[in-house]
Parts: sequence; structure tokens; C-alpha cells
Amino acid sequence: MQQAILDVQDVMQSGAGVAATAVILHTYIVRACGEEMTQAGIHDSDLLLVDRSELAAPGEIVVAALNGEALIRRLAIIDGCFALQAASDGFPTLKVEEGDELSIWGVVRQRLCGSDVAQGARA
Repeated sequence: MQQAILDVQDVMQSGAGVAATAVILHTYIVRACGEEMTQAGIHDSDLLLVDRSELAAPGEIVVAALNGEALIRRLAIIDGCFALQAASDGFPTLKVEEGDELSIWGVVRQRLCGSDVAQGARA
């Protein structure tokens, strides 16, 4: 993870300008926790590159908060309502009901597994 962060900072310092600033301001790395998304290729402790600059569309994997609980799920629309779906069997679909608070913190754009990060992979 340190290597990926240093690489983004190196781009900033190189004078690449506004584009590099946008990458830092709108992109972050989060560590997955749990088994809910393993069938989508996201495993416990994987590092995920998240873009918060784009609007999430149904079918995309998002980092979200539902009633204050941080989650990584697939965004869906079911019966006209937003829902957050786990990719793995045995985990419920979380339908957003009236009175619930849903915040989308960004769209997952890339999975950085431990070996990718150790080798200095970039998005």
C-alpha cells in the first residue's frame, strides 16, 4: 500500500498538474473486510481502489454506508428502491427502506491483492 500511495505523490510532485491532483482528491484505497464479495473476486483483506468522483450505477460495486454501517456491495434497484447486494451466497440483500440513510462513498475500480501491492502495482 505504501508504494501505491508514494507513486501517486510522485506524479503530483512531477508537475503533472490538475489531472494528478484530481486522482488524489477523488481516489482512495480501502481494505475489504469479510466474505460477502468473494464471488465477485473481492476477498477479506484485499485492498480496493475506490473512485468517488463518479456517480454509481446499478450493477457496480460500491463502498457505501447504510444507516452508519460501512459496506462493500453491488448497487441494485429492486422494486424501484435502491438495494445493496452481496456477491456471495448466504448474505442478505439489503433493501433501502423509507427512513434509512444511504451514502455512496465511491465506486470500486480495481482490486489490489497483497502481491500486487508488494510489486508496486498502480491503477
